Amino acid sequence: AAAIEKIRREVVRHDGTADIIDVAKIDNEFPSNFVIYELLNSSYGFKGDVVDSLCQSLDSDATGRRFYAREWVAVIDRGDIVVARITDDDSCETIIERGTVRSYAGGSVLYYEYCNIDFIDNLDQGENVALLDADKLHFPLKVRRWREGDWFVPFGMSGRKKLSDYLIDKKVSVAEKSRQFVLMSGDDIVWVIGRRLDDRYAITRKTENVLRVVRDTL
Repeated sequence: AAAIEKIRREVVRHDGTADIIDVAKIDNEFPSNFVIYELLNSSYGFKGDVVDSLCQSLDSDATGRRFYAREWVAVIDRGDIVVARITDDDSCETIIERGTVRSYAGGSVLYYEYCNIDFIDNLDQGENVALLDADKLHFPLKVRRWREGDWFVPFGMSGRKKLSDYLIDKKVSVAEKSRQFVLMSGDDIVWVIGRRLDDRYAITRKTENVLRVVRDTL
């Protein structure tokens, strides 16, 4: 712990509302990915799988790529890592690669589990669980805040509906609206998270492979 604190003083600087991790200053005493994990986990709560993805993107110089913890966003910026608190106007867009087991959406964590339809014994698993036809999904998926202009086909219906109208119909408060996230495949909403599936991606008699997504509050 003392060694990491020493490294923190050497490689992390505060700039306005953000902390900047100067990755190039990490010496060879410890593996850089280990140091990055220790810095991001201890001070900001980033989980190991998120840090792994961040380090992979850092290696490929994916400037602009964003990664989320509960209250913080880390952005790759020309080899540095910029960490700041999530703002209300941040879309919190997160890329979900095939095989991802966990991601964050505001004050919630989403868990992803792939299974055969034969292991699904109950189709009604509540609003915080989405059972999706995995073979209809196009990866990578995305999670982001909803925005004006979004639409989907509510489960059980055949016509499209503006998400803004759906939230009004459900009497969702302004504060709740700001925390509403959607799971997307391509340009399609597949789940209004915690509320309603899109009918086009729900499992049917023909479904063989299922992506089960579980929302849990932090």
